[in-house]
Amino acid sequence: MSSNINKPSQFSYGSSTELFSINSAAVFLMDYDDEQTLRFLRLGDFSVVLVMQKCSPIMMITCTVGELQWPITKDAPVIRVHTRGFGFAMLGLLYGLQFSSSCQEAMMDTLETIFMKFADYKHLRRGEVDGYPWEDNEPNLWAKSRRNIEKIANKALSRFGQVPGKSPSGVGNQGSGLLKVLRTSAATKMVSNAILTGSLRSKHIDIQDMRPRDKCDNENVGAIYQQAFPSISVFSNLVEAVEIAWLISSGNSHLLKEKKNGELKVLVGFQIWRLNQEGIVAFMEKLISRPTSL
Repeated sequence: MSSNINKPSQFSYGSSTELFSINSAAVFLMDYDDEQTLRFLRLGDFSVVLVMQKCSPIMMITCTVGELQWPITKDAPVIRVHTRGFGFAMLGLLYGLQFSSSCQEAMMDTLETIFMKFADYKHLRRGEVDGYPWEDNEPNLWAKSRRNIEKIANKALSRFGQVPGKSPSGVGNQGSGLLKVLRTSAATKMVSNAILTGSLRSKHIDIQDMRPRDKCDNENVGAIYQQAFPSISVFSNLVEAVEIAWLISSGNSHLLKEKKNGELKVLVGFQIWRLNQEGIVAFMEKLISRPTSL
């Protein structure tokens, strides 16, 4: 296992740097189906990668277990569950990432530091009001902790203008949580590749500055304040667009629920980038042609 930052891999339009890696981890889906099913997704090597675009402030962070990827963003919560578990909440998705009891706590603290820097980070500790009375190796850790994780995650998502729970387009034959997992992974890989190859251009994105004025004006602030972090909507909007397209093409558009569009308004201390309409259209054809590309 390793927690050292590797030398960046250089590409034509950007760089990719592995910030953290460990030999084995398991990822679970806490599904939003009627039974709130707990689904095992992957067991494999885990890594965190930073992707940055040259000549622009655009960046993104990805987590990977095996071939499954998902994004880390400043407007989506990551929740540490005691020592060796982390929950991830996105629109329509709730993941649990679990490490073995043999994993050193120092490694988990290193991973925590990364999430504190690049995500909306929370910690669900034992003994707190929202805590839990079981161990990391508890077989039903995620089933038992889901209620507490959701309570924290839903509050955080609502603060960022997101609607917690199942997404409005996750209905009919597009309501499968596993299908959303695959599409989110495919979208994460495609956006990462687009940054590195230059196919993601300035005309495809909008940048919103959510930094306090002193951070904007002070030339001595850290580099982290100069970067533009992705919104979770970069990925969720792509997945929703594919779901909506499939529902319309199958004649089931009547199943769609009205979506309440939220917008980040609080000064949260960072710049945020989103795909605009032209950017979403640029990705749509690829996502529709390979919805389960893992």
